[in-house]
Amino acid sequence: MDISHDDLEFFLALWETRSITQAARDLNLTMPTASRRMARLRELFGDPCFVRSHKGLLPTDFTIANVGEIIQLHRQLLELTQRKTFEPSELKRVIRIAIPDNAMPFLLPNVVKAITDQAPLCSIAFLHSSHNSFEDLQKGYIDFLINPKSLVPRGSHFMPLHAFDQVILVRKTHPLVEIYRQKGTVNPEDLKHYERILVNDSYAATQNNDIYLSNYDRYFMTDNVQRTRIVVPYFIGAQYFLENTDLTLSLPKETAEKIAERNPYLTTIPSPLAKSGAIVPCLFWHERTHHDPAMQWIRAQFKAYAQTEEGAREARQDNF
Repeated sequence: MDISHDDLEFFLALWETRSITQAARDLNLTMPTASRRMARLRELFGDPCFVRSHKGLLPTDFTIANVGEIIQLHRQLLELTQRKTFEPSELKRVIRIAIPDNAMPFLLPNVVKAITDQAPLCSIAFLHSSHNSFEDLQKGYIDFLINPKSLVPRGSHFMPLHAFDQVILVRKTHPLVEIYRQKGTVNPEDLKHYERILVNDSYAATQNNDIYLSNYDRYFMTDNVQRTRIVVPYFIGAQYFLENTDLTLSLPKETAEKIAERNPYLTTIPSPLAKSGAIVPCLFWHERTHHDPAMQWIRAQFKAYAQTEEGAREARQDNF
């Protein structure tokens, strides 16, 4: 037989009042109900708990020995069933977010400011996303993952944040730049003559002395027309292999333009292989934290400060 909050509450009322009549009155119980509660306590504990005397009810040795634990159990049940309102200013934890390096400057600054301003005791740890990130999310090693929208693993939730276009980053004197200047476009036939840099940290990308198309590339590329020459784990570092080679790098438009602004040797051209708005970074979290008030508040900050109109439109299409 399971003990309930009502059982503990009645037990403690008897302990404080030493009167079944007064305990019933304090808890707004009828006497028949109080008598049934008393019988239930005796059955639960296998002890009379309280016995009658001319001065009222007297606690048994069992009750005296265990009342401290019963008071503590009652308090714990109250804390579980009567959660106080979540206050960001009282949040003391480290929020662990896995994210690709190129997404940080575009999605996070306003979110980080909102969190640090409202939750001064909260810390944030940014980790590099990898092929293991969904597994890390499931195991609780990270709290959130920012990743392009793909198949959503079982037990995960997601919120689209943005929709990026895809472009190609090359050196300013690259032959493709001249082709684009003359024709106003670059087609797949032009592109296939030039090798590319692949951003992928997965060992699977280089197994058996071969290089495979990454899941990330499959998401926004319509055809794998280029041979991959170099594999790197980070977008930002890949730029330095472009400055004096004919290699190309496909990446989100905002990232490419920001790199080209700061690197005088590089420029961007439209990608003939990418779908418009094909890169949709999403915030992923696991079912385990879906109802956690603190995690709900963090997600609200992403929705308020990182989700663009394009992301909100993607969310509506996904019935998010």
